[in-house]
Amino acid sequence: MTDPSPRPAEPHQPPAKRAPGWIAPVLLASIAGAATWGIGVTVFHGALVDRGLPEAVSAASTDQQAQWQYGAQLADLGSQATALAELAENAKVAAALADLGASLSQGAALAGELRFDDQPPAAQPGSYSPEKLEALASSVAALSSSIPDFSEPDLQRGETLARIAFQINFDARDAMKLVDKELAAKLPQAITDADSPEAAQTVACLADHSLIGGPSSPSDPELVEPVVLARALDRGYALDYTLQLKAARGSSTAAQAAESERAALNAQLRTLRSALPADCADLRLPAYELPKSGLNRLKEVAASAQSDYSDALLTAAGNIAGDQQSTVAGVANDALSAQQSKAGAERILRSGAK
Repeated sequence: MTDPSPRPAEPHQPPAKRAPGWIAPVLLASIAGAATWGIGVTVFHGALVDRGLPEAVSAASTDQQAQWQYGAQLADLGSQATALAELAENAKVAAALADLGASLSQGAALAGELRFDDQPPAAQPGSYSPEKLEALASSVAALSSSIPDFSEPDLQRGETLARIAFQINFDARDAMKLVDKELAAKLPQAITDADSPEAAQTVACLADHSLIGGPSSPSDPELVEPVVLARALDRGYALDYTLQLKAARGSSTAAQAAESERAALNAQLRTLRSALPADCADLRLPAYELPKSGLNRLKEVAASAQSDYSDALLTAAGNIAGDQQSTVAGVANDALSAQQSKAGAERILRSGAK
C-alpha cells in the first residue's frame, strides 16, 4: 500500500482535430467502436495527403477515431456547461456548473477531439433556467453511463475514460441537486449502461497470482479482465485488513466507525466476487504487509489503502467489458460516492499517467 498521490495540475487542452467536411460521410462510415490509448494526440489542421483523408486521421485506428469522437462530445457539453455557469445568477449553481464544465473540458483534453470543417459549433444557451440545467445534467449523465467499446484492451486508456465518466457523472449530480434532489438521484450512474442478462458471463479466474501486484498491463490481452478484477479484490481485502486493525486498536467510537466501513466494504467485495466463477481460488490473505511503523499510523495507512482500492476499482470498471462491466461499475459507484461525500474529497479525474 502506498501513500495517495498528490492532486495533479490541470492539463493543457490540445486544439481540436479537423477534417474537410466533404469526407465526413466516408470517415463516419468507417468508424466502428473501439482501442489503443495513445500518449496524446497528433495536432493538425487541414493537412491533406494527395487524395483521401488527412494523414493524421487516415493513419489512426477506428479505436482512436472513436476516442476522438467521444472527446468531441465531452467538449460540446463542456462549452454548454461553462456558458450556463456564466449566465446563472445563483453563486452555488454557477460554481457547480463551472466545475462540471472544467471536468468535461479536461476529459476532452485527455481524450482528444475529432471535428469537421462544416460541423456547426455546439448550440450555446442564451439564458439560464433550472430546466436547462436539468437537461444538461441529464445529457452528461447519459454520456457517462457508457464509454466507447474498444477492440483491444489497454489499462491506462480504460482507467482514464473511467475517471472521466465518474467525475462528470458526480459533477452533474452535484449541479442537479441544487435544483431537484429527486431528479439528481434518478440520473443514470457512470458506466452502468450494459446488458445484464440473468445468466451473465463471468470473468475468468486468474491462474497466475503473481500478476496481482503492480499496475502494469499483462502481455496477454486475454488476461486483462481477470487481472484488473483480481487487483480490485486484493486492494479491497487489504483495506478490510487495515480497518480491522483500526477497530481493534482504536477507541470504542473509532471501532464502531471502522466496523461500519467494513460492513459496506464487504458488501462491495461480495458483489465483486460474484463476477468470478464460484470455483475461483479466494484471493484473501490472512494478513497483509503493513508499511514500516504502520501500526503507529493506521489512519494514514487506511487512507492509502482506500486510495489503492478506489484506483483499482476505476481500472476494473474501465477495462471489464460485457455483462460484468455494470456489476463492477456499480461497486465503484458505491465506493466512490462514499468518498466524494466526505469533506475535502479528492477529484477522481487526474491528468496523465501515474
